Amino acid sequence: MEVRNLIFTLSGIRGLANKDLNFNTVKKIAIAYGEWFNNKDRKIIIGRDTRPSGTLIERAIIEGLIISGFKIVNLGICPTPVIIHTKNKLNLHGGIIITGSHNPQEWNGLKLLSTKTFLDNNDLEIISNHLKTIDLNSYKTALSDSENSVKSLNPITNYVQDLLNYIDYREVKSHNNLKIVIDTGAGAGKLVTPKVLSELGCDIKLINDELLVNEDFPREIEPIKRNLTDLIMEVWQGKYDIGFAHDTDADRLAIIGENGVCYPEDIGLALITEYYLKNQEDSNKEISFVTNLASSLRFEAIAEKYNAKVIRTPIGERFLTQEMDNLLLKSSKNQLVFGGEGSCGGFMFPYFNNTRDGIFAAAKIVEILVKTGEKVSNLVAELPKYYSHRIKINIKNLDPNLIINKLKNELINEGEHVEQINNDLRFGQGKDWFVLIHPSNTESVIRIISEAKRESLARVYCEATSELVKLVIDSM
Repeated sequence: MEVRNLIFTLSGIRGLANKDLNFNTVKKIAIAYGEWFNNKDRKIIIGRDTRPSGTLIERAIIEGLIISGFKIVNLGICPTPVIIHTKNKLNLHGGIIITGSHNPQEWNGLKLLSTKTFLDNNDLEIISNHLKTIDLNSYKTALSDSENSVKSLNPITNYVQDLLNYIDYREVKSHNNLKIVIDTGAGAGKLVTPKVLSELGCDIKLINDELLVNEDFPREIEPIKRNLTDLIMEVWQGKYDIGFAHDTDADRLAIIGENGVCYPEDIGLALITEYYLKNQEDSNKEISFVTNLASSLRFEAIAEKYNAKVIRTPIGERFLTQEMDNLLLKSSKNQLVFGGEGSCGGFMFPYFNNTRDGIFAAAKIVEILVKTGEKVSNLVAELPKYYSHRIKINIKNLDPNLIINKLKNELINEGEHVEQINNDLRFGQGKDWFVLIHPSNTESVIRIISEAKRESLARVYCEATSELVKLVIDSM
């Protein structure tokens, strides 16, 4: 069946556009989602990134949702953080975001939303199983109802105004002399990030802002160093203060320093964390920083300076959202909760937007630069120093659960204190080093991530763990 090649993860559903993720399959997903949805208020939000394949997928989603009796708020091309912010402001109980995120152009995907966050594995399994039973011929498409069922909305002005409430707006704008290059990668962030930073008084240059004539993206989509040579050269040669880059839905943020250095993904989040904690130093607030198992130890090192608490969750944004919501439900006013996933640079501040938000992260970093008067390189130099190393191992068609169980026993026998959360194993020594063994949710691979205060140690720990994984695989 055509759905067999779709990839279901906690971030949603992915597939090759117009192949695995074709019109009929997407329509079935919308119907399956509609039949899973159990709230009486059948009003839902949708939006998409700039991928050309999104136009047809949007039409299929709308047809499937109308069949399922939904009223639809359609934001059109819109960044994921803005869609989620708008959903929460409108108090809607569901949503479908059409985005391939940081994946290559030939891919697209659907992020399925519940009342609070993304769907969990059980919900996705229900939809996946139901998907296989749907016969489109048994449903009547009431396209004549589309005018009454679909309402278009542009939420960007409201999002920008709300965001500025969480920036020291007047102070930043009156003292801002920053020259900034933004590489939107022709993604949906181009509609919002330049507006926000211009409103803050930045002198902005945009690059890679439009699709090419053949509708290809102007660079590879994932905002990592090898794909950002244009931005790096522009910042360095033009003597700009900083460069920012997004993926297609702008939940990720990459940072290029004034010296042309492309910093690791977690540096932006570390700068924001240091800034928030330093400015709370004289208060009696209980501060909780929420991040995942794979994020850097520098967050513990920063938190320790300011008597803050670091809470680690399984890998996946929905786990961070869930943890932050739980903390806020139990909380008094005398606390501060924030965080993010170090691997993407997107900042999560639940008082504004409880999702990864690369746009808000860029605005906060502008605020930090203006209010400190420091260069990016100087601020980064003051952060705790850690080095990471990564290895990816193909596990063929072996059962990852079985591999993880054997690895856990081996590590315990070797004297390691092993923490297991879901299918991830993590071990190490306090704030000195750690190793994470993470089976991929989307590929037949295991990723090994290590970090230590010395680069050589990070490599040694990663390579030694890699050899152990290979020995376990060979023994199966």
